[in-house]
Order: sequence, then structure tokens, then C-alpha cells
Amino acid sequence: MKLSILSFILIFFAINDCSNEGQEEIKSVSYKTYTRGSSSTYTITSEEIKVISTGVEAKENSEVITKEQWDMITSEIKKIDTSKLEDLEAPTESRASDAAAHAELSLIIGNSEFNSSTFDHGNPPEALKPLVQAILRLAENVE
Repeated sequence: MKLSILSFILIFFAINDCSNEGQEEIKSVSYKTYTRGSSSTYTITSEEIKVISTGVEAKENSEVITKEQWDMITSEIKKIDTSKLEDLEAPTESRASDAAAHAELSLIIGNSEFNSSTFDHGNPPEALKPLVQAILRLAENVE
């Protein structure tokens, strides 16, 4: 009887693989916007959101974020296929004529960095829209 219980437990763990293998830790997300004369970088980690702006209104501010805010950001990141991030096409090209700022997204997951191609600030590829909106909502509160 003891042998069958032990066998069941071993088989259960072998089938379910209790390790976190394949689930790398999300370390940070950065959203960058830039034009000819200025840039803004929004970097979010599990501890803080940092906003750095250059140009006429240059500033650098950071604020602690809550676990709930970080969980919301990471849940949006998990919905993105990072292997295809750089291949996502921008829906518009207004940045080519200076009608919109350039923008790009960077994710650091485990020991890897994933970067999107550039897109118009305010009009990201559809797959990135919820994450970009969440980042910008959090950044509004950083003074």
C-alpha cells in the first residue's frame, strides 16, 4: 500500500513538473518616445516606475509601485508573444513626417531583452496597446 502511494506521488510530480522552468522572471519593461529635440523613457520594475524626460522640460522622477500595479503590468506582458515582438508592424507611419513621436517597447525577461520595432507614440501595434496604455496610466501619477 505504501509503495503504491509513493509511486502515485512520484508519477504526479513527474507529470506536473513542479519546477518553474520555462517561466522566466519579468524584470522590467521600458517604453521610450523620442522626437528630434526631446525624449521620454518610462521604466517599470517590480519596485518602481521611473520617468526620465530630456529636452526643454527635462526631468527625472520615480515612484514606488504597488504589487497590484506590478501584477497588472506583468499580466499584460504575459499576453505578448515576445518571440514576435520585433516583427509587429506599426498601424500608422506618422512618425516618418514628424507628425508623431517615435516610440518603442523593451522587455527584460530572465536574461533576455526583447525590443519592438518603432511605432507612432499613441498608436502602438494592436498586440501592444493594452500594455502601452497601462504604462502611460501609471506614468501619469509620477511627479
